[in-house]
Amino acid sequence: MTEDRPRYPFIFGSQYYRAPTPEPACWEHDFQHMQELGFNAVKLWVQWRWSHRSRDQFNFDDVDRLMDLAGQHHLDVTINTIFDVSPSWLFEDYPDAKQINASGQVIEPYTVSHRQIGGHPGPCYSHPAAREARQRFMAATIDHFRAHPALAMWDVWNEPEQGFQQRNPDMHTLVCYCAHCRAGFLGWLQDKYQAMANRGSLERLNDVWGRCYTTWQQVELPYNGGTIIDFVDWREFHLDTMTAEAAWRLDMVKQRDPAHVRYLHVVPNVMSVFNSVTCVDDFALAEHCEVFAATMNGGPILATQVTSAARGKVCYNVESHINHGCTDLHQRILGRQDVLKDYLPQIGLDIKGFLFWQYRPEVLGFESPAWGLVNLDGTDRSVTVAVRDFWTRLRPYTTALLDVHPPMPQVGIWKSRKNELFHFATQGSLKPLIDSTEAYIQALYWNNYPFRVISGDMLAGGQLDGIKCLIMPSCYYVTADEAAALDRWVRQGGVLMNEAHLAGYNATTGRHSRSLPGCGLAESWGIREVESTSSYHLKLEEHQLVTAAITDDVRKALRDFGVTGGSVFPFALQDGSLAWGAHRYAVLGGEGVTSEGSFDGISPCVVSKSIGAGWVLYCGTNLGQAASRSDAGLLRLLQKALNRAGVQPTLDARAAQPGDVHIDWLTSTRSSQSFAVIVNKTGQDQHLSFRGDGVWRGLFTQTQWRVSGMTEVPLPPDFVDLFVVGG
Repeated sequence: MTEDRPRYPFIFGSQYYRAPTPEPACWEHDFQHMQELGFNAVKLWVQWRWSHRSRDQFNFDDVDRLMDLAGQHHLDVTINTIFDVSPSWLFEDYPDAKQINASGQVIEPYTVSHRQIGGHPGPCYSHPAAREARQRFMAATIDHFRAHPALAMWDVWNEPEQGFQQRNPDMHTLVCYCAHCRAGFLGWLQDKYQAMANRGSLERLNDVWGRCYTTWQQVELPYNGGTIIDFVDWREFHLDTMTAEAAWRLDMVKQRDPAHVRYLHVVPNVMSVFNSVTCVDDFALAEHCEVFAATMNGGPILATQVTSAARGKVCYNVESHINHGCTDLHQRILGRQDVLKDYLPQIGLDIKGFLFWQYRPEVLGFESPAWGLVNLDGTDRSVTVAVRDFWTRLRPYTTALLDVHPPMPQVGIWKSRKNELFHFATQGSLKPLIDSTEAYIQALYWNNYPFRVISGDMLAGGQLDGIKCLIMPSCYYVTADEAAALDRWVRQGGVLMNEAHLAGYNATTGRHSRSLPGCGLAESWGIREVESTSSYHLKLEEHQLVTAAITDDVRKALRDFGVTGGSVFPFALQDGSLAWGAHRYAVLGGEGVTSEGSFDGISPCVVSKSIGAGWVLYCGTNLGQAASRSDAGLLRLLQKALNRAGVQPTLDARAAQPGDVHIDWLTSTRSSQSFAVIVNKTGQDQHLSFRGDGVWRGLFTQTQWRVSGMTEVPLPPDFVDLFVVGG
């Protein structure tokens, strides 16, 4: 890394070279062009199979030349070590290192479109000799490159997951069920249940799992989610195994090359594709990183997951997939507006740089001829021109952008890996949970309430500093520690909005709670789920529709949707407006509760109650899951919770048409320079009112506003810009 650059710069560049392409004939031209585009960074892959073809020899000649070219063209290099392409000799030496799936299939090494050299997905992470082989290659790579003047950072793991073919969870293809994983799991269980036990750990395991094992060797590996707790333990063991893998890789860089930045990059676990069942725990991995990074595109879901997991560390997008495509679906023709829509919202959410995947289009395999920032022959595409313009305008402000951050969010969305595993065990799918969670994310983002993700471990540890309102979507599986921490937090003044069956399954005892909300919350709060059923079982008689004190719209909706039951159902809020629930339904009761909504006009299915200095809005259904039908009721109830918590939108911003305009505010504690990102997601004219002062200058649209107090500004269709405020 050059001496005049900060340790954590604002990076802008591209991935280059997934051996064997691009071919050497392209290299000189491409690096010269990257310099002309103003890039300051490039990422190079060092692949285990490619550079370690025989047991005792390492060959880095190709990457050495690329490192030299990077130095000549003033590009700081990140070396990304790639281990999911194991060398052929590894399985010749250790045939038992291959992964085994739940169907008993041994996973032979193979090629896929994104690992053209073969050896995918690599060995089992629990195999000790295979781990030692990875460590030997990692050490050799670090020692070889650490003194090169172009080196800036190490990325020790590309999109960690437990195996490619298991990316979309399927009980039959989950890995790994080999003897080494079994031994590792037994040790993991002994450690976990010894910490929980007043007596032997096996006895405690029997208590929680409901078994009668007399020796550890009798313990069966879970092949389905039927008894829930053992499956959750099994997948958590694999998550912890992946975290341990990340820890040794990052620690090895720290020990052998402390001068350079170390990180790994995830595909954020937003449960859609990458998830806790088959991938990793972002929060656990981020703890071991110096900075944190991800593969991302625009929008609030991915970036918020990353910055929440990082908890204050610098975050990068080191695989921008803006140029995605394949042989059968060539990449889009992109212009400046496409780049702005993707990158500016990420900057607004505190992402400090971008690397494209990738500079040259692929020419080998199914991913060709796509993913390129330039044409196949190296000439400019429309996106190349757009990227040059974007970086030219942004670059003068990157030092200032490194120093500014959004305000600390006062709203949290609970997202527990245990609860995620529970939902897969019981439903065989994560989609209902995804829908529940994403509805709140979109509602908060597009109504300008900053928020962050709160992991299950954070809640259990009481790590809710600054959070005034906590949202718990589809919160069925909760530990006793989480429930106790939640109770304390509410009583100290927190505002909770939760969906149906809170802590219905006690993750500590391994038993379904006998009263809901579970884990003692019903007794502590005096709120109870009196009756519960599935939305599919809901029925109303005609006389109930006629006599219920509800609006005509609600009565019609109940007649149309409620009589026969279904995945979603309408119900009435106290003001007579319509809301929608999904999947779950509970009649709620308790002393001192206030009805906020009812399905039948008599029994409440949403209630509120003051608890200590705090307040709980208890929803006896899944509002988020029903938001695709209509989110109006969710928004009304969410707004009530936010108002109760005293949470205000960013800059007190209000759109003429709520839900269509977003604003981010980035400030520094050390300078008067501030920035704002404003997005109009619609193809219509909009108006935004917000509170501020000074001159606002749009970097890309040349818009200029003089702002004083509450100011209303017009926004053209599809408007997006980064504003420089003051300074």
